[in-house]
Amino acid sequence: MQNSETDTNLATSISRWRTARKIILGSIILAGSMATSAALLQRYAGTNCKAQQQRVAERGYTYSGIGAVIQQRGEFVVVRDVLPGAPADGVLREGMHLVSVDGMYPVSVEDWAAALRGPSGTSVTIEVATRCSGHKFVTLERQLIRVQK
Repeated sequence: MQNSETDTNLATSISRWRTARKIILGSIILAGSMATSAALLQRYAGTNCKAQQQRVAERGYTYSGIGAVIQQRGEFVVVRDVLPGAPADGVLREGMHLVSVDGMYPVSVEDWAAALRGPSGTSVTIEVATRCSGHKFVTLERQLIRVQK
């Protein structure tokens, strides 16, 4: 009785493994086909806009904001870097946690980026937190920021 049960379990396990393998291989083939189709479509039917955008990105870009590079760290959005000569230079430091902006509490790093950017010459008030000095509010005037690569 024991051997029969073991043989049945082994046959079931092998059957499941074969089914999983077929599904995975099918997914890989499907993903490859989609990527190939997209590449062909872009090459033969697409415009050259992407190449033009890439050249512009390689030279740099311009935006209106405070010049702080931010990133998500766990549940917090923090300052990763500050661009030299930007409004945030000397005011914000790497590692500062962003708490609020103009009384709002953005959730994602994208929402933070949108809130920190705005028309040149307008001001933005940011609440930041540091480990040693606690919370403070800083008001910065947005400027045109040129990022060169």
